[in-house]
Amino acid sequence: MLRPTAPDDTEALIELTADTGFFKPIELEALREVLDDYHAANRDLGHRSFVWEEGGRILGYVYHAPAPMTDRTWYVYWIAVSKDQQGRGLGRQILEFVEQDVRDQNGRLLLIETSSTAHYNPTRRFYLKNGYVLAANIPDFYSDGDGLIVFSKRLIPAAG
Repeated sequence: MLRPTAPDDTEALIELTADTGFFKPIELEALREVLDDYHAANRDLGHRSFVWEEGGRILGYVYHAPAPMTDRTWYVYWIAVSKDQQGRGLGRQILEFVEQDVRDQNGRLLLIETSSTAHYNPTRRFYLKNGYVLAANIPDFYSDGDGLIVFSKRLIPAAG
């Protein structure tokens, strides 16, 4: 079901992401750049990307990577589930996979960013329901009235 992302997946991932109704055109452009960079070089730098595929159809995906200049902190940069699959537990399964994958890479902390707008209430509830805590809230980060919300989850106990 989960497999590494291939270059041929790019168009399907952009379409899936657009169809969720959560992402702006500028974010879709950024996703294309992220995937192009991933296949060109970032995969070799430790970035990780996986798609959930069933019956030849991509139902969801995730892109995560170590946070530069940190001690084993990772980011989930992209996670999305096809609109017709939302609410069925697939997002939770993908997130659990990421958490284990980051642990396997000796990661200790996982961060996820999202928007503060009301449109993202379901997204924020999803992260809270899956054991993430609100770590930061930066008002007006993306634009006036659209702040940055950062969730975190410790994956291994703190040292000492």
